[in-house]
Amino acid sequence: MTIKNAIKSGKKGFYIGQRLILPFRCQLLKVIFDNHIYTQLLNNKDIVIDQGPKNTSIYILEEGNLRNYIHNFEYIKLIACEIDDDLSDPGTHQKIICSVKEDHLVEIEYPGDDVLFIE
Repeated sequence: MTIKNAIKSGKKGFYIGQRLILPFRCQLLKVIFDNHIYTQLLNNKDIVIDQGPKNTSIYILEEGNLRNYIHNFEYIKLIACEIDDDLSDPGTHQKIICSVKEDHLVEIEYPGDDVLFIE
């Protein structure tokens, strides 16, 4: 499933412990979480990315259990490309926001104009 199709169809992500599971495979360029901006995603001690056959998992090691962010109004913000897109083409970069909800669910959407997003 592509990022666009997942968001368009309202597909939800999932979290358990420190792991955020996206319902699509993607290439990540940036992860913004709790006022931390991560762009170095390879061999990072705070963020680990894992690709499954149908999912992308982000392990947020520094911040602790994602359950603590259920009633937080902050988003987990991502800049991502489809798995087969050219990372060097800025036209393929997609801004995505994730909201941690009850029952281990994560809402995934494109940000509106009211969401500050640092490039």
